[in-house]
Amino acid sequence: MTVIASLVVGSNGATSLDGRSHGLSTAPDRARFLQRHRGAAAFIIGKKSAAIESYARSSVPIFIFTRSTKRLELPHPLMQQVTVDRNLAEITQLIDLRIDGEIFVEAGVSLLSALIDVGVIEILELSICPIEGDGDFINIDELLSKFDITSDLDVDGTRLLECRYKRDSADS
Repeated sequence: MTVIASLVVGSNGATSLDGRSHGLSTAPDRARFLQRHRGAAAFIIGKKSAAIESYARSSVPIFIFTRSTKRLELPHPLMQQVTVDRNLAEITQLIDLRIDGEIFVEAGVSLLSALIDVGVIEILELSICPIEGDGDFINIDELLSKFDITSDLDVDGTRLLECRYKRDSADS
């Protein structure tokens, strides 16, 4: 299973601007994001992402992780609600059995952090952009302590990192 997460972070550690990540994105970040996004075999997203981000053009399954047992109104026929009522690693492995290819995680800080903590995220594509955000802050150093940086490029002021999960970080 390859589960890849993408996260854009502003220069001040925020992961959103006006409630969305899109406002922090620069051209280099967006190009990398779209390339990965278009090659995904499936998506894992949170309930908030499902409500505010557009998946209208998606032709692959979209799994919406939520703690709620109340049925969500899903705006896309390929969206499937997944009630998180047990171990996230187990739930993700069950999804992986159904998917042939890379699973792409597009989630906010809470869900992404939880997936990282249980060792589900194999690759993290982190973009640190020169824009200051206003919400959903993350400690970049703490986040990176769980990964080995395999690529670190500066493109027009945007730092593009590709990181691999340290298998032993879940044990620390």
